[in-house]
Amino acid sequence: MSGILTKVRRLPVQFPLLRGMLSYAVIWPTCSVLQEYLEHGTTVENADWARAARFGIFGTFFMAPLFYNWMKYTSRFFKGKTLGSAVTRAVIEQISYSPVAMAYFFFGMSALEMKPFNACVEEVKEKFWDTYKIGAVFWPTAQTLNFYFVSEKNRIVFVSAASFIWTVYLAHVKSRKRNTDDLKFLENKD
Repeated sequence: MSGILTKVRRLPVQFPLLRGMLSYAVIWPTCSVLQEYLEHGTTVENADWARAARFGIFGTFFMAPLFYNWMKYTSRFFKGKTLGSAVTRAVIEQISYSPVAMAYFFFGMSALEMKPFNACVEEVKEKFWDTYKIGAVFWPTAQTLNFYFVSEKNRIVFVSAASFIWTVYLAHVKSRKRNTDDLKFLENKD
C-alpha cells in the first residue's frame, strides 16, 4: 500500500503540468464561489455552480497548460536568479503574456457561457483595459517575487497562490454587467 501511495505522491513532481492543472482545478472554481460570497453574500448552497464549473474547466484545461508552457518557454531565456533578471522577466511577461492571457480569459469564459462570437469580442473590448491596468501592478510584483525567491519546480504552485487573489478579482470583473447605455448602443449598432 505504501508503494502505491509513494507513486501517487510523486506524480505531481514527475508531471509539473499535472500539478498546475490540479491546483487550478481547485483554485479557479473556489475563486468563483468566493467572489460571489464577498460581493453578494451568496452561500455555498446558493452559489452559481455552473459558473464555478466553467471557471474550473477554463482554469484547468486552458489557463494552466498555457501558463505552464509559457513558464517553460521563458525559462530558457532567463537562467539567472538575480533581482535584475527577475524584474526583467516580470516586465516582459506583463507586456507579452498578460495581454494574451486576459483576452483569452474574457473570450474563453464568454465562449463557455455559449455567447456568440461578437459578444465574446465585445466583452474583451469592454473589460480588457481596466483589468490590464490593475494586472500591471499586481503581476509584475508577484512574478518578481516568484522568479527571484521561488525554485523553478515550485513556480506554478506559487503562481497558483497569487492566481487565487487575481482570479477572485477576475471573477468580479467577469460578473460585471454592461451598463444599459452600452447595451442600447450595441443593439442600435446591429
